[in-house]
Amino acid sequence: MFIFRSGNIFRILVSAIILAITFFSVPAFSVDSKMQMSGESFSSTCTRADESWISFCNGYIQAVVDGIREDDRICMPKGTTRTDLVTITEQKITNSQELKLMNAHDAVKSVLRSIYSCR
Repeated sequence: MFIFRSGNIFRILVSAIILAITFFSVPAFSVDSKMQMSGESFSSTCTRADESWISFCNGYIQAVVDGIREDDRICMPKGTTRTDLVTITEQKITNSQELKLMNAHDAVKSVLRSIYSCR
């Protein structure tokens, strides 16, 4: 039988809280950089003349656009299509060694920010 005194209960509770904070502050998983698409891979993928890859690029662009926040300073005019976005981003990334080396998501956002910067 365990006998808990108020001091012991407090120490156990504090220890449990510290342990829980430690476990929950550690990321559940990390993403292997090999799993992330580079700007160069995005450019290569989006220049393939295959309907599946065209759909992939449209979806990728849509995912980036869906993630745009006010502090990203990207303001696209009404009527801008995903085809416009894919064409612009693919061309800019293809012609920039710096963008090719970046993570594709960051490269796409960088292009969108440069083309559709809020005024």
